[in-house]
Amino acid sequence: MDSPVVPPPGTGHFTLKRVPPGTWYRVHPKRYAPGAFNDSGLGNARFSPLMQAATGEVIPTIYAADTIRGAVMEVVLHDVPRASAGYIHPLARDRKSDNHLSVIQLPELRLVNLTATGLRSVGLTPADLFEGDKPDYPRTRAWASWIWENLPRAHGLIWMSRQDNESRAIMLFGGRLNASEIVPGHSEQIARHESVIVELLGEMGASASTWT
Repeated sequence: MDSPVVPPPGTGHFTLKRVPPGTWYRVHPKRYAPGAFNDSGLGNARFSPLMQAATGEVIPTIYAADTIRGAVMEVVLHDVPRASAGYIHPLARDRKSDNHLSVIQLPELRLVNLTATGLRSVGLTPADLFEGDKPDYPRTRAWASWIWENLPRAHGLIWMSRQDNESRAIMLFGGRLNASEIVPGHSEQIARHESVIVELLGEMGASASTWT
């Protein structure tokens, strides 16, 4: 299904949501420390990588979720096909991966509210930003770039995870939140959370295999 073509707004009417200090979870390559922003400019995600329009410099970002299952769904199981019944996920790939799941403690945040209620302020629905897949990402990155440019008080974005709508997802802008304000906690290789992966696959009607 084609996603709706919705350009960034001409004026800023987004609302900022205050999120209290708390625990968040992120899945990331081992080469990044648990509290490190990704400043590589690589990848192809819904809201990153981002570049400053004036300079072309990368805007560093961090993605996280407020639950372990949300973090796993957003990264490890992000590309499980629809329909997922009958899909067999290779656990061996996770065991060989350098992805780690890390716990981080974040301070109080001011985040642009991209939940269903927050999007109403600009006349949008979650489908306008979250129903499209990878071909739509350049358009949704344009929204994130516009927000970064026009809402300098925002530490980042918050929305309900499309992959697991029981979880909240956030993306933080480097420079708006210092790495020193992020307190890293426990970090371990993603296969240590295999039970969560298997449980989520079962919810999707999929299964797991130890074979590649």
